[in-house]
Amino acid sequence: MLIFVLQTLAEILAGGTSLTSTEQIEFSHPSNRKEEGGGPTLNLYIYDIRESKQFQQSGRQVERKLTRSLQPATVSWTPNWFDVSLLLTVWDRTALGEYHLMSEALTVLLRHRSLREEFLVPELRGYGNLTMTVSLDPTIEAGSLWSALTIPLRPALYLTMTVPFEAQSTSVPLVWQRILQLQNQLQNGSIETVTKQVAIAGIVKSAVTNLPLFATEVKVVGMQKSTTSDKEGLFFFEDLRLGNYVLTLNCPDYLLQNVNVLVDSPNCTFKEVLLTPA
Repeated sequence: MLIFVLQTLAEILAGGTSLTSTEQIEFSHPSNRKEEGGGPTLNLYIYDIRESKQFQQSGRQVERKLTRSLQPATVSWTPNWFDVSLLLTVWDRTALGEYHLMSEALTVLLRHRSLREEFLVPELRGYGNLTMTVSLDPTIEAGSLWSALTIPLRPALYLTMTVPFEAQSTSVPLVWQRILQLQNQLQNGSIETVTKQVAIAGIVKSAVTNLPLFATEVKVVGMQKSTTSDKEGLFFFEDLRLGNYVLTLNCPDYLLQNVNVLVDSPNCTFKEVLLTPA
């Protein structure tokens, strides 16, 4: 969710100001400024996240078909809404350059107080236009905010963007389902394709190179279930009940590691694991 918020604002700001690309927008702590001569830079920093008081919509919605049995057709969850507060600051070689770029940013953001759906990244679409406040009082007292950032007070814009978050959307399309080919026992010897739901899937990578680790042994603690990662570092476990699990990952030349995994829905739970060299 947070990445999509930053991506949306970065694309709007880069396209509506004198910046040439989103490469000139940073998201790190405001004190981590670029070296002098690096050109004009905008900094977007998320400093507060809290559930929105404007939208108290959370829970389950059941849609029913008009059939004799009146059985539920689909069950969906309405999203929780969160206010994501950001601090926008500008860095440039001269004060006049900073004020000019700040004015450009303020102008373009005031045109997008209601963020139209077509300007959002695809992951935030489907909920209509999203609201954004510009330069209102920050959710944290300004003096306390700058003191916590441990940098001197600077001209800044305070933004709050209200966005949806669906806690149930945890599946990863790449490994949502695994296709198994089983040899049919019939005399014709044909291949029968069976689709099974994956309960846990993941990828194992090196913490140093970030490359996939092949043939890593993965075991479910307390169960007679084990597998090894494939050449892309992927591993799968199927037919697990809802609950908490501990996976043990063992790869030659890497430290043994235990990982907690929560399976809280019928959808796939995806886990990325980074192993440290021994």
